[in-house]
Amino acid sequence: MTGTKLQIGDWVTFDGERHEVCSFVDTTVVMRSETGHVQALPAATVLAAQGHTEAPEAAVLARYDREAELATLDPAERARVDRLEAHLLEMLTGYASGDPTQAGPGEPRPEYAPERTLKARAEAKAAEIGRSSRRVLQLLRRWREEGPIGLADGRKLRERNPLVNVDPRLIAAIRAQYQAEEEDSAATIGGRFRRRVENRLDHRHGPGTVPMPPTSSWYRIVDAVLDGRPDEPTGTRRNRASQPDRPFGTVQASQPGEVVMIDTTRLDVIAYDPVTDTTSSCELTVALDLATRSILAWRLTPRGTKAVDLGLLLADMMTPEPMRANWPDTLRWSMSQLPIGRQMSLDERMAAAAMRPVIYPAAIIVDQGSNYQSDVMRRACRRLRIETFDARVYKATDKPHVERLFGTIRTMFSEHVAGYKGYDVAHRGRHSDEEARWTIAELEEFFAEFVVAVYQRQRHSGLTAPGHPRTPLSPNEAYGLAVAASGYLTCPNDPDLYFELLPIKWRRIHPHGVEVDRLLYDGDILFHYRNRRSPYGGQHLGKWPIHIDPRDCRHAYLRDPADGAWHTLKWIHADDDLLAFTDTTLRECKRLLALRNSDTSDQDALATTLRELQNRTDAPESWSTSRRRRRSRDATYARAVARDRPADRAHPPVPADGNGDGDANGGAEVDLSGLGSFGVIEFGPIPGED
Repeated sequence: MTGTKLQIGDWVTFDGERHEVCSFVDTTVVMRSETGHVQALPAATVLAAQGHTEAPEAAVLARYDREAELATLDPAERARVDRLEAHLLEMLTGYASGDPTQAGPGEPRPEYAPERTLKARAEAKAAEIGRSSRRVLQLLRRWREEGPIGLADGRKLRERNPLVNVDPRLIAAIRAQYQAEEEDSAATIGGRFRRRVENRLDHRHGPGTVPMPPTSSWYRIVDAVLDGRPDEPTGTRRNRASQPDRPFGTVQASQPGEVVMIDTTRLDVIAYDPVTDTTSSCELTVALDLATRSILAWRLTPRGTKAVDLGLLLADMMTPEPMRANWPDTLRWSMSQLPIGRQMSLDERMAAAAMRPVIYPAAIIVDQGSNYQSDVMRRACRRLRIETFDARVYKATDKPHVERLFGTIRTMFSEHVAGYKGYDVAHRGRHSDEEARWTIAELEEFFAEFVVAVYQRQRHSGLTAPGHPRTPLSPNEAYGLAVAASGYLTCPNDPDLYFELLPIKWRRIHPHGVEVDRLLYDGDILFHYRNRRSPYGGQHLGKWPIHIDPRDCRHAYLRDPADGAWHTLKWIHADDDLLAFTDTTLRECKRLLALRNSDTSDQDALATTLRELQNRTDAPESWSTSRRRRRSRDATYARAVARDRPADRAHPPVPADGNGDGDANGGAEVDLSGLGSFGVIEFGPIPGED
C-alpha cells in the first residue's frame, strides 16, 4: 500500500497488531487481525494509523544494488555506458578519464576548456555524439544521481518479476498450503494441491472472489512462488522444512569429550540369521567425539534400539576396545604413536586394547526419541555426571557431524558388505535379501574392525591441526594432539555399572517371591528380606528396587543393602528349556493369553505360551516369518546381554540357541579368522585401508 490508498488485501498496523483489510462498508473498513479478531473501523481512523505495511505475501519490488547491476549488463551495453561516462567526464573536466594525470592525446580540447560555461560544453558534446544538449544534460543529471548505471538503457534493466500480474492473495494461499503439507502430506502438485488452494481462497475471501489461473499458468506460478515443489519426495520436503531460517550455527569443542554426539540410524545392510533362515534390518547407534571426530562407541541392534542399549553405550565410551584374535598387532593401542604412557599406567586394560580412544564425555547431544529421553538414559547420565543437551525435533542441523558420519559409514563400510540394500527403496536391488550373509554379531565385528583399522587412521579434510588449516589429521592424530594439550582424564572402571544402568521396577518382596510384569522371580537373597519393610522411603515406601534387563527377562537383579553386592533373581521357569526372550516377546505372550481369556499371571500358562511362541517342538521349516524374526531378535539380544553382564558377578551366559549346544554363529564370540576384511565378498578393499 502506498500513500493514503486502501484496498482489499492491504495490511495495516493498528493497536500494535497487524490487520488485513477484508472489505469496505460505506466509509467503514472491515479488518481481520493475525490472531483472527475481526473489527470495523472508520476509514479515517485506519488511514491515520501509523505503520502501514504491504501484505507479506505480495510481490514487493526489490531495491536493487545499483552498482551491482552493472555486472548484469551485456558486454555491448557495458561498453556503451563506459563511452557515455567518458564523454561526460570530458565535458566536465576536459579529460575522458577525469584525471589530468592520465590525459589522452590532445586533451584537453579547446571546446571543453574549464573556462567555458557548462551549457557551452554541453552543446559541443551534443554536436559530437549526435544528441541534443538537453539530452546531454539529462544524462549528466542521471549520472550524478545514480552513477554509471543511470546511463544504461532502461529496457536492459527491466525488473524480471514473473508474479507481477498474479493476485497476492493467490500467492499467499499457495505458500500457506505448501507449508501445511510440507512435512506430512503425500507429494502432489496436480489436482489435489490446486483444489486445496482454491478451497483456502474461497474460505478466506469468499467463493469465486479470487479467480484461479488456467492450468497452463498454474505450474509456472507455483514454481515461481515456492522454493521447492509440492511433488518432491516427502523426505526432501521434510528436510527443507526442518532447516533453520537463519545462518547455521556451529558447535565447537577443543578437548576430547567436551561434546559427544549420539544418534541412531538404520544400517543399510540386511542381517541374516542362519538358525531361523531369515533376514532382518538392524540399527546402528554411534557416539562421535566432536573435538577429534573419533567414533567412541557403537551398538548394532535389531530394529527398535532399547534405552538400556543407550545407557550401556555411555559405558562403552569409557571402556577400551578389546583386540580380536585375527587383528594384526599394528592395531594395538600400545603400538600407536600416541602419548599413551600415562594411560597405560592409569588403566591396565589399555595393554590389551585396540587403537580406539577412550574418553570420558562431559556433555552429550541426543535427539528427542523416547529411548533417549527415558529414565534409564537420565539415570546413566546422572550416575556418570554427564550433561545432556537435547537436539530440536526434526533439526538434524543441531548435530550435523554425526549425521554426516552416517554418510561416511554408508560409502566406506556398508556398500562393501554383502547384503547392502541401499539407503532408500529407489536405490535397493531386487534380490538384496538373498545377498545377505552375515549375522548382526558378525556385522558388529566387521564394523569394529572398520573403525579401528580404517576410520580412526584415515585423515579427514575437515579435521585439521590447530594453526595449520591445510594439514589434515586422522581422528587418532587429533586425539593425540588434544591429549597432549589438555591432558588425559581417567575413566571410571566400575564392574557394577551394568546393573546400576538397568531399568528399575519397584516391587514388594512377598513370601512367594517378586512379581515383575506378571513374571515371578525368586532367589536365595530374598530369604533375608521376605515380608520386611524396604529401607527406601518416599513414594516407593516399602518397595524394593528390582533391576530388569528388557533384552533378557529370564533374570532380575537386586542389590543387597547390607553389603552392596548384586544378586541374580531367576524366573521360576528360567531353568526350563526356554530360550531367552525380550520384553517385546513377553507382551506378545500376554496378549495371546488375554485373547484366550486366560490368567496372564499364571506362570505355567506363561511358560507354555512362551514355548509355543518359540516353537521349539516344530521343525524350523514350519515357522512363520514373524516367528523366525522374533527368534532371531531374542537370540541377538541374549548375546548382547551375555557380553554386557560382568562375568564374575552373574550366572554363566546361556548360549544363543538355548540348549547348550550353540551353533555356527550363535555364541557370544564369532571366529572371523577365515573371513576377509569386513566380510567383503564381491567387492575390493575399502578405500583408505592400510
